[in-house]
Amino acid sequence: MGEPVAGKFLLEILTRGMYSNPMHVYREYIQNSTDAIDKAVKMGIISKSEAVIHIQIDSAKREITIRDNGCGICAGKVNEILLSIGHSNKDVSIERGFRGIGRLAGLAYAETVQFITSANGELTKSIMTCDCKKMQQLLQKTNTEIVDVMETFKAISSFENLKTENKTEHYFEVRMLGVPLSSGLLDESKVWKYLSETAPVDFNSQQFSLPAQKIRDYFEAKAYPIACYKILRGSRKLPIYKPYSNTLSTGKQIKTKNTDHVRNVEFVYAKASDGQPLYIGWLALTDFSGMISDEAIQGIRLRKGNILVGDNTTFAKYFPSEGHSANRMFVGEIHALHIDLVPNSQRDDFEPNAIYSEFRESLGKWAGELNKKYRRGMSEATSALRRLEQLNTTQKELEDKINSGAITSDERREQIAEQLRTIVKKREGEEKIVRRAQERGTFDVDRKETIEKILQQTETAAKKITSLNKKVVDADYATKNDLPSSYSREERKLYQRIIKVIDSFFIENPQMAEKLRDTIKKELSVKKK
Repeated sequence: MGEPVAGKFLLEILTRGMYSNPMHVYREYIQNSTDAIDKAVKMGIISKSEAVIHIQIDSAKREITIRDNGCGICAGKVNEILLSIGHSNKDVSIERGFRGIGRLAGLAYAETVQFITSANGELTKSIMTCDCKKMQQLLQKTNTEIVDVMETFKAISSFENLKTENKTEHYFEVRMLGVPLSSGLLDESKVWKYLSETAPVDFNSQQFSLPAQKIRDYFEAKAYPIACYKILRGSRKLPIYKPYSNTLSTGKQIKTKNTDHVRNVEFVYAKASDGQPLYIGWLALTDFSGMISDEAIQGIRLRKGNILVGDNTTFAKYFPSEGHSANRMFVGEIHALHIDLVPNSQRDDFEPNAIYSEFRESLGKWAGELNKKYRRGMSEATSALRRLEQLNTTQKELEDKINSGAITSDERREQIAEQLRTIVKKREGEEKIVRRAQERGTFDVDRKETIEKILQQTETAAKKITSLNKKVVDADYATKNDLPSSYSREERKLYQRIIKVIDSFFIENPQMAEKLRDTIKKELSVKKK
């Protein structure tokens, strides 16, 4: 009986089969870069401010380069470390990449992948080259040349050591050559967007000014500062930031989109049953006027080591009902802290265990509170406030029309009277919602002045209703003064009859009636001989 074999097709599973989205290639290499940088900082090779990850994409040459100035790999250990599969000496409690498979991610999306590295104090530049085209040939079912996974990996890999490096250099560089255009990995705009959502980068202090500082201060006060890394893109080396800003749009249709504002932030922190920190997070307090349009910031996000776990939909399952709809109304992050909260190999969720169950239960309760307080409470109150403001504006417009002679017939008089009655009825309902929200403390303090201003305007407008109704009842037909005195009494009566017919005909469209009246009035403003 032969010895058991770890088959070559494991290599296919660990490359293309592991990652549903080709973009995850960037995440895996950046994850390894952050670990190398942390190690270099701990060793005193660089300071945190000097650490950098630089990504370059050359779509014309179909090449990608990802380089960090972390600790690098010693020449004597390159072969051992880079040829190992599923083995890593990393500390799972502090390092992000620990399974020893992340570096394989690029093999499925290039013709050649190179790993180039040098360690501080060495003159050697080590290069491992993986022939990915050969790998695809060896992984064909009809190819029985090699059956073992390690033998297959060795067969596509070659090494060279060049004594050409400066002693002070220390880095690890990934080069992907012959990247297919169809993979999307060469589309810079999509790549930078993906990294802004996924990578462990900082907030843009200019776009997300006050909230960003509040978040940093809170996390630091809890002794869990957010681990941020300087990731630069392209030849201009522009920094990548998280996509959050002080304003955001809600609604799907352009015509119905609203601009909401981030007015404050709310924080959440919890411990596990063993007394260890479970998670820490922040939530943007917005107007909650509807579902957030921008998918780059939409939804509460889960992170570990400040790297995204899952995507913008992953947190939806924590809401007790209407998960996806509810999650799309919020902006925020939950950072997993507990050592037992370990991202699975696909990094689309956490590995199931007792602590993860506590994590889910705790966040489920919090999400339920958010749904009740903000999605239903704040959203309803904000919409009512906006409608209340519009009703006040509509009443002012009606008042101006009454004062300028909008009543041209009995039909028009009744139409305006009905509009005023509708305003009164609707206003009562909307005002009740807003004042109830005030009593519950739904609105944050930053909006107190705005809300009180609108409610004061509402009170003033309501007091005017009685006098406006009286004006409508007592008003003479405005047509009496439309024509110059040169017109005879019979001509004026005829004009009034014409206007009355127009008002009756366009009773469902008073704007058109008014437009016709103005046109006729202008035409007759000077009596022609």
